[in-house]
Amino acid sequence: MGGMRILPCSARRGGAGSRGLSGMETHQAGGLPVAPGAARPSPTGAESISCIQRIGASLLRGFVLSQLHQQGPGPHPARSVTMEELGGQDAPDGPQVTSLRETLHRIWGSMSQNPEIDSLVQCMAGQPPLPALAAVSEQVFADGINWGRVVVFFYFTYRVIAQALSGSDCLRSLIDWALNFLRERVVPWIQHQGGWDSICSYLTSSS
Repeated sequence: MGGMRILPCSARRGGAGSRGLSGMETHQAGGLPVAPGAARPSPTGAESISCIQRIGASLLRGFVLSQLHQQGPGPHPARSVTMEELGGQDAPDGPQVTSLRETLHRIWGSMSQNPEIDSLVQCMAGQPPLPALAAVSEQVFADGINWGRVVVFFYFTYRVIAQALSGSDCLRSLIDWALNFLRERVVPWIQHQGGWDSICSYLTSSS
């Protein structure tokens, strides 16, 4: 995956020259460039918005819990977090969600050492969790959407929830904000790609 170019910590949203994560793969599988905000015809058989949102909510909650369980020693004291605290149900996932979750983790594994992600983490330092998540989410999708950026959004949702464990912030309010952002800003794009299953093509093209 190509390197990312991000705004400096001092940059304001909407400032001159703001390009967000413009270096992070602005091509879809198949090599066609993505114009920011460009709409695509919805492929035949595309999943419904409600189905995409439901799968997305399960994937996001599961990704956050998985990262929390893997969290090593750090500045935030670890404690057990349940699916119920994140607004979900502690029930086995179906085969589709299980497969998609594995794909998300594989994509994150290929991106996790990118120094630009560390720069975004540093930009969030010292900010209250919810404003930090809102700011970084805007930066991530500032000039377009692709699957890599969706995974980065999932990761930063985990980061702010991990940060909130050491304070008084309500985990449910953070995950609800993230799910609303996903629904309003990302789910329509996912439908245009044909649904969550198209993430597998992204993994193939970026490997």
